Amino acid sequence: MEAASSTKKSASWPPMPGTYQVGDPNDPVAVCALTSERLIGPLVAVPGVAIAGTVYTANLGITRIIVNITSNPAIRFLLICGKDSALFKPGQSLVALSEKGVDDKRRIIDAAGYDPVLPSVAPEQVVQFRKQVEVIDWTGEEDLQILEERVKSLSDRNPGVFVTGKKADASAKQEAFTSIRPGGQREPLIYDPKGYFVITVEPDQKEITLRHYLPDHTPAHEMRGRGTTSMLLGLLRDGLVTQLSHAGYLGEELAKAQTALQFGLRYDQDRPLRARESVAPPPSSEAKAAEPAAPKITPTQAYSLKKFGELGPGASVDLFFSATDTPQDHVLGGMFLDMDESGASRVYTRTSQRLEVEWTGTSKLIMGCGADVVVGAILRVFGKLDEKKLVHAETLIILTDVAKITEPNKGKGQ
Repeated sequence: MEAASSTKKSASWPPMPGTYQVGDPNDPVAVCALTSERLIGPLVAVPGVAIAGTVYTANLGITRIIVNITSNPAIRFLLICGKDSALFKPGQSLVALSEKGVDDKRRIIDAAGYDPVLPSVAPEQVVQFRKQVEVIDWTGEEDLQILEERVKSLSDRNPGVFVTGKKADASAKQEAFTSIRPGGQREPLIYDPKGYFVITVEPDQKEITLRHYLPDHTPAHEMRGRGTTSMLLGLLRDGLVTQLSHAGYLGEELAKAQTALQFGLRYDQDRPLRARESVAPPPSSEAKAAEPAAPKITPTQAYSLKKFGELGPGASVDLFFSATDTPQDHVLGGMFLDMDESGASRVYTRTSQRLEVEWTGTSKLIMGCGADVVVGAILRVFGKLDEKKLVHAETLIILTDVAKITEPNKGKGQ
């Protein structure tokens, strides 16, 4: 028999993450406060406590307890206290594990909780856990004085470091995952056959408003709510989202809207949250007289593709543009649009010239808002051209609902 070495306080223990605090790793008592997180801080400071934490599930939560305890042979007691989860019952499941172990499918025998299985825990780890620690079930107890006295009594009868018959295999104590990298290409939302959504926040009503439009921009549905989960589930229930990427996008935007509602921030769809501007007092008559007129867009002929090709860095641009992708935040990629040769008003021909347009919080938006500057938008862009042919938009006129696009040498609209 080979005695395991005593544990020293280091960054290597506990090996698995969780909601816990570490006391003295050489002490013999581990405290599981179940769902009563407020007990962790006071109890981890009690002499004799090596670690104190919470657990919410009877599978992954218990897995982490087993791995962390069996990797420290100085721990000889597991004190269960606090309030148990009514659904998952990890406290009852820990007691069942200690008394009866697991079956051949690694399910905790007689555990009453939801899905009490330990697929990533080796059978020998379960055996060691049951031999190494005495489980003391004080589920429901939250009185700190009583719990401190109980810890002291356990510490006083510490049997010493647990002795195993073999060296610990550190690699067997870790969950194994395949590493994947972030990123990927999201399908343009315009291709969701069920349509698209415009999200706004109504601070006075303390509500999030979500409006659903069909692909032809026809208004279809409206939902009002205050919580991300219920609103997204409502959309899925009614079959209004068909793409996983679209559902993920809506979840992100609704979470932003909920955060803005809770903390009084300004929410604009597809843009970062920011502080809400304070309402300025109405200007005096003198100030109104001195105030310069709002900038106007001079009704001039937009540039043709040929003229655009002749422009150099720093030149002012006036062009039509169809957004097809978002290569980075606040940058739209897409195609240059020429005025249709037929001379029809607001009919444009798609060209093969790719453009990228950057817009910011200072860009002026006409005939729409930030939520309209998305993939699928048709825009008239006024701005400056840089040396990389990136257009820095000063003004965007949103024409999506009033313009049509034709393909080269084709007469029918998109």
